[in-house]
Amino acid sequence: MTVCNALLESSFQDKFRLILIDSTQSKNPPPNFLIRSGFALRRFFLFVRHLILEKPQAVLIFTASGFGLLEKGMMGRLAQKRGVPNLMFPGGGYLLKNYDNSLRMKFFSSIALKKADKILCQGKQWQNFAVEKLGFSLENTPIVENWTATERFLKIGDERDFSDMSDKRIRVLFVGWMDREKGVMEILDALVHSSLSQSISLELVGEGNAYMDALERVEKNSLSEIVSFRGWLQAGDLEATYRNADVFLLPSWMEGLPNAMVEAMAAGLVPVVSAVGNIPSVVTHGENGLLVQPKDSRSIELALQQILLDRSLIKKLGKEACQFARENFSTEVAVGKLTKVLLEVINSSYTK
Repeated sequence: MTVCNALLESSFQDKFRLILIDSTQSKNPPPNFLIRSGFALRRFFLFVRHLILEKPQAVLIFTASGFGLLEKGMMGRLAQKRGVPNLMFPGGGYLLKNYDNSLRMKFFSSIALKKADKILCQGKQWQNFAVEKLGFSLENTPIVENWTATERFLKIGDERDFSDMSDKRIRVLFVGWMDREKGVMEILDALVHSSLSQSISLELVGEGNAYMDALERVEKNSLSEIVSFRGWLQAGDLEATYRNADVFLLPSWMEGLPNAMVEAMAAGLVPVVSAVGNIPSVVTHGENGLLVQPKDSRSIELALQQILLDRSLIKKLGKEACQFARENFSTEVAVGKLTKVLLEVINSSYTK
């Protein structure tokens, strides 16, 4: 939803007439399978209806993993049967991590991705996956980076005041689904088993399966004064939260390329993130952020202690993170790449 909203607020909608079908998950934990199946059938009906009545010049399909991947793959194949080019834009880290050890992922991928006209890749790791595992050429796996470094977030980064960080708490921010796989419990373990709680404050933005467990651990260990649970925030409140933080912490077990990390980098926060998925191709340890190991609270503790011992890192790494986001993830840069790929595919379909 974040990615698509940023796209709709850019010049992209001036270049194409868009037919939109929303497939975002309504909540986390998700509804039961029967309810989700009902939503999926409705989406599929809308897709077929538009395909028959309007025959678009191309379909651009955003997908994650699981049964959603199968659903989107069937949509893409129907489009091709109709003579409409199919561009798949997969995200998330679950497929990358589990493909080799999961027959289900291999089956779903063969249905959803292998017959696509192009796989749009968030980064080099996705491109390598599409080439090595799915048999695509480099030409048909163009890299189109995440584009959530919007002007609003970059403005926060440009206006950030890095002066005098010596005598205040370091403000740490987590934004995302509050699930165990996002490393939420490891963050709290790092606070419980160290002296970090004396020098930092932590804001947790989001909700999810681990919300109640996290709340219980905070209360049990008397961390309520330094840990706040914000739930999901509207755009303006989220921007204010980025503006007031110093460090962005996301020690996920698996990722593709997280939107929240890109937003935080654009806003000039120091990203302290796990070295999974496409993250290491974006965050270089000690240059524009710090990398930690997944499922390792000690690694989180050491990274935060490094910042506490050398607070000049907040300015150095924050400025570099903002500049990297501007050069690589600003919305209009990605829109240019996406527009080029779409026009090539559309023009190619006319010459066949």
